[in-house]
Amino acid sequence: MGDERTDGRVDGRWQGQRALSTPLAGVVMLVVIVLVGAAGYAAFAKTTTSGGTPTTTNSTGQTQTCEPATSPYCTPFATLPDIALSAPFKTVQQGSLIPLTAQLPSGQTSTKWTFFFGDGSNASSTIGSASHIYTAPGTYIVTVTATSTNGVAHDNYKSLLIVTVAPSYGSASSGNIPGVAGKLLANSSAKNGATAVLVPGGSINVTGSYTSAPTNPLYSLVAPALVSSGGVISHQANTTSSQAATITFGTAGTFLVTFVGKAVGPGGVVAYENYTWTAFVAPSGVQPGLSGGTSTPSSPHKNQLVVYEYFPGGSAGEDPAIDYETVGYEPILNVYQSLINYNGSQTGPTWSSYTPTLATCVPGSPQCQALYGSSLIDSSGNNYTFVINSASQFYDPGTQNHWGVYPTDVLFSVARTLGFSTFPCFGCNNGWILAQALLPTGNGAWDSLHASLNNTPGNLGKSVIINGTDCPAAAMTNAHGCVTFVAHGGSGGGQPWPYFLELIADNLGGSIVPCGWFSAGSQGAGIPYWTAGNSSGNGDHPCAAPGAAGWGQPLSGIPAKGWDSWEHDGAQPPFIGNVQWNMLGSGPYYMAHINPGTSYLLKANPAYVQNPYCTWTGCQPAVGQYAATVSVTWTTSQIPGEQAYQAGTADFATIPSTDTSLLLQLIQEGKVQASSFPSISIYFFPFDFAFNVAGTKQLTSNTVNVPSDFFSHAAVRQFLTHAYPYQTIQSTINTKSGIQYLFNYGGAIPQFMANYYPTNVSWPTGDPCSDTSSSACAAYWWAQGAGSSGPYADPELAACSTSTPCQFPIFGETGAPDLDQRMALWAAEINTLSGGKMKVSVVDLNFIQLVINSLYSPPYGNPMPVFTLGWAPDYPDPTDYMVPLYQADGSYTAGDAVAEQLSQSAFNASTCTSYNNYAWYSANPIPDNCQGAAYLSMQVAMKLAAVTPAGPARVLLYTEIESIANSLALYTYWGQANSVASYASWIDGTTLNSNVTIGGGADSTWYTIGGNGVY
Repeated sequence: MGDERTDGRVDGRWQGQRALSTPLAGVVMLVVIVLVGAAGYAAFAKTTTSGGTPTTTNSTGQTQTCEPATSPYCTPFATLPDIALSAPFKTVQQGSLIPLTAQLPSGQTSTKWTFFFGDGSNASSTIGSASHIYTAPGTYIVTVTATSTNGVAHDNYKSLLIVTVAPSYGSASSGNIPGVAGKLLANSSAKNGATAVLVPGGSINVTGSYTSAPTNPLYSLVAPALVSSGGVISHQANTTSSQAATITFGTAGTFLVTFVGKAVGPGGVVAYENYTWTAFVAPSGVQPGLSGGTSTPSSPHKNQLVVYEYFPGGSAGEDPAIDYETVGYEPILNVYQSLINYNGSQTGPTWSSYTPTLATCVPGSPQCQALYGSSLIDSSGNNYTFVINSASQFYDPGTQNHWGVYPTDVLFSVARTLGFSTFPCFGCNNGWILAQALLPTGNGAWDSLHASLNNTPGNLGKSVIINGTDCPAAAMTNAHGCVTFVAHGGSGGGQPWPYFLELIADNLGGSIVPCGWFSAGSQGAGIPYWTAGNSSGNGDHPCAAPGAAGWGQPLSGIPAKGWDSWEHDGAQPPFIGNVQWNMLGSGPYYMAHINPGTSYLLKANPAYVQNPYCTWTGCQPAVGQYAATVSVTWTTSQIPGEQAYQAGTADFATIPSTDTSLLLQLIQEGKVQASSFPSISIYFFPFDFAFNVAGTKQLTSNTVNVPSDFFSHAAVRQFLTHAYPYQTIQSTINTKSGIQYLFNYGGAIPQFMANYYPTNVSWPTGDPCSDTSSSACAAYWWAQGAGSSGPYADPELAACSTSTPCQFPIFGETGAPDLDQRMALWAAEINTLSGGKMKVSVVDLNFIQLVINSLYSPPYGNPMPVFTLGWAPDYPDPTDYMVPLYQADGSYTAGDAVAEQLSQSAFNASTCTSYNNYAWYSANPIPDNCQGAAYLSMQVAMKLAAVTPAGPARVLLYTEIESIANSLALYTYWGQANSVASYASWIDGTTLNSNVTIGGGADSTWYTIGGNGVY
């Protein structure tokens, strides 16, 4: 969520989010082998484990087949259980890749390895490594066999690897499937503890059960089943919600035992969620064993989390109406609450993707229908009504007072968010998210503060209604009333906004703050004309509605420009009032102390109660079901966190990718665990179309001699984008010890977001090439730009020479050594491919400096010609990426003067195809003098796509938008990350919040973390 400006570091815990810091922990591991099979929900047939049958010749000259190692032909021959198999992740979430590495003893080599992943699939490798995706929860045993070059068969049967796969956050929170859990109770062959590692004739006892029913009332549980691909099932104890049995295996082999959970929906549609165990039965005469220990230590500081985050400078603030970066988002998540929460799948436009938080139900859901006789979305699709649950309480730790949350708090919170949504640019603060659906188009010529959307007080009053006609009577008697949002304005141009639930669920801009406390004199964060009179004492009380007797003016009566100075001062540093660093919310924690730039301390909110209308998986927890204290330190180096891990005193700490060897060592020592899960966070280098040269020279002593509009021309941007050594960086910097922290992508829309990523657009992913006749090569774009004629001729680029090379800096980030490495390689390629006519220097700024220069600089004011940042998701829809990266005067385009430069006549020739014809621009090359028309065509297509219902037409629109963006080369896209989280050995990895907009965007909901002794 959030401006999602994020930094560019890569670490072993999490990356930053919103304004996304360089990924400190984004991880993706590419498959390095060909998968032979896959286990699905209904793959219950007996599985064979043959991995091929190469032949060897023994001393008598007989030809024998010695693969797999269980082959009877291998028994009289040498068979050695001496392969060491390792993986950085012993616990993963379904859908995540796990890399595996196998090693033979010193002096032994093999070119044929076969990995058996324990879920019915296997893969061959020539290099002793493989990667695999587990599609269903379970406990899997991984085996590997190999034949060494001297003909000896090897296996890992004495050091088998167990991988635990937990349900993904999105799966666990899904409305249609049941929650499931499985446990291995006993093993007749085990000497120490129950495992599914057996010898022939052995048996295991397992039990599986439902942990929760589908939250979608249209789906009902079906009695589960227990099946096995081999062995004999006996002593079954079955109920309508559980299965328990003994399975006895008479022969050697690898078998699957599966607890089959399912629910049936309308039309007989069945939704499965299974739990699978691998049962490994060793060949006769082999005593199997496990690698590593199975005991779990207990936290040395019960009921407390100790965290070290490598974020020099910390957050930019904690005001949810303004703060728009990943580091500050984390405390906001834990202290404040939104009306509803997103459940973490990669798409989320419908009610089933959300859980109620401050609301009693999610509009559109059967739960609302049952409670109020209405879905709470009107027939036009415009009005979304939220009933405020009466259990929620704000808590003031200074006075220990607490009071209820009311619709006026919601109106106040949204008013602040929308008031700061248009300045200094639309997309610079997080208010744009809600504004696009709630506000009408503005006129910058009338008042620049109310454009591109018109956030005058009167318009706000029309879009947010307290206890209106859509509010059911029961909400006034059994709850705290209603708030109705009229969602048909903004970018929709007066059309219904079908994705509004995604927007209101974002805590950045959607968090509900206490109106009275914010308005009190000690905080000074009230709203002009309204909150006068609502600020008595400490403000530990609700506010009245604007216009109520003695409580300020109604929004409709406030002058249209009455908020102008408040909006101007509150939307940019130094901001208004004291709430940038003071917090008071209704969430599971309260902010006990914050030291800006250094640390913060959270304590359990004594007034917090779990929403009584939301008690299933994915809801916020019950009181006492999370750690009472969270201590977070923002460090200027990774060393304090790494030392705390080594000493066994940290629950979480940052280990950068440059220290991957240390991470693997700590995992091997049993001090640390690691998990991975998907991310839709992206990283890129924006081009400033007209940078502030004087400002640049204040940030660096290196030579800067290019004109301010140097990057307004397409050829130079295409040259730089194609000069980036994608493949080399992919195989070196992005990959450490077999773990791939980033992977290549292209365009604003990340891979894996539903089906919107345009796989048919050719983004650069290889190393630079020198063919001047191919547009896929950097050399082509240099020749085109430096030429005296042609559609891409650029006189400024042509002026670069070996005697007077064009020189400028690229700005990176302090504390990101891997980023420095990639920029150094890029700079070297630029110098070589230009024949020494262009020289680039690398300058590091801290994350906060990068954000301020980019976010708060007006057009022509940004001093960074090329710089690094990123974007973490506010919500899982292409509009979340279109606005900041592509929209005119959006988060990145505003300070980079993209629209301002491309509106000039030089880029809008009379011969250009009409800007309304976006289909033409997406299918044809765009000459330099038609960049402006092409950019306008993107705006037309984006406005249409924003309100187009999900389906093929919307997918096509976004493909066309991305095609135009590719031709314009607005950014160099340098990586998309999955998240990898390292954590202490006593932490339960399955409790990490892998919601793609939270954990997948770098942040933690500390109230979800569990483990041995955590609470």
